[in-house]
Amino acid sequence: MLTNKKIAILIAQKFHEEETTSPRDCLREKNATVDLVGLDSSEVTGKYGEFSLKPDKVISEVKPEDYDGLIIPGGGAPERIRVNETALEFVKTFWQSGRPVAAICHGPQVLISAGVLKGVTLTCYVGIRDDVLNVGAKYVDQPVCVDGQLITSRTPDDLSAFNEAIFKALHTGFLEKEEAELDVLKALELAISREKGAQEFYLGVSSQMGSDKLKNKFSYLATVEVEHFEQLSELFKQLSGGKEPVININNTEIGKHKVDAGISADDAIALAINAEQKAYDFYRNAALKSKNSKVKEMFEFLATEELEHKRLLLLDKAVSSGGHGHFQWATHFDIPPGMDDLW
Repeated sequence: MLTNKKIAILIAQKFHEEETTSPRDCLREKNATVDLVGLDSSEVTGKYGEFSLKPDKVISEVKPEDYDGLIIPGGGAPERIRVNETALEFVKTFWQSGRPVAAICHGPQVLISAGVLKGVTLTCYVGIRDDVLNVGAKYVDQPVCVDGQLITSRTPDDLSAFNEAIFKALHTGFLEKEEAELDVLKALELAISREKGAQEFYLGVSSQMGSDKLKNKFSYLATVEVEHFEQLSELFKQLSGGKEPVININNTEIGKHKVDAGISADDAIALAINAEQKAYDFYRNAALKSKNSKVKEMFEFLATEELEHKRLLLLDKAVSSGGHGHFQWATHFDIPPGMDDLW
């Protein structure tokens, strides 16, 4: 169930009736709080004129941090939402949180205008396929597509799969069952091993790349993974009464691949993207299970970092020398003692 989860659905004139009410009703049946958020307080009429809806909240009154998920239905509403600067700022800020964003049919038009789709894989109504391609996204034709935090579907015919994916993202995340069922310390040991393996892999790849752009990128990623490793190791020691975590790099996906002089840039990037996606899924699941608000916030931040890394790799960008300066948990996060109920 989704008790204590709060979701925002953006609506405006000409919203698609079914694409709005189906996710709303599905989530409310799971005990979630769902707010219909309008551009103003006026009642809005659906695309087919079947009924009107009164917004529960106005976009100027809500804060992205108050919500666990964001849904953007289709219809004609996205064309109106995408030209509202307050709504776009809300979407951009929410996107940066790494929390689930779901868009169906014409909904991705809002994400296009928010400038967040470059390097992302998604589906949508085929009529705006070229629009998403033109901003650097990858289009796939399937009922539902999940790429990191983004959940997308094509038409109302896909609502069953769309709703199911939203529920899963808010309830457990998309972590594989065997990992999701690990106890706290075993889960942390796996995460620590992954961070250590990623650090060594990225350093090795950096030394083999001929391109300065890729050298800088992998060097940056290695630096951030060191910070993640140290933070998680400290959390493990505090939860275990001072024990050191058992690190087994060879049991992690990226740790199984030794870097040699023959590794290609394409192979290195593909391995890294897979590792970052695995890490994102792990931290999202940990955040959903965490009962301590500070630890939940830490895991959400780590998830956002991994998603950012994945997108950097997908975009094949060079990273500026100060790119990792926003990571602050290592110096500003104190873990409360006695956290036996972490999840």
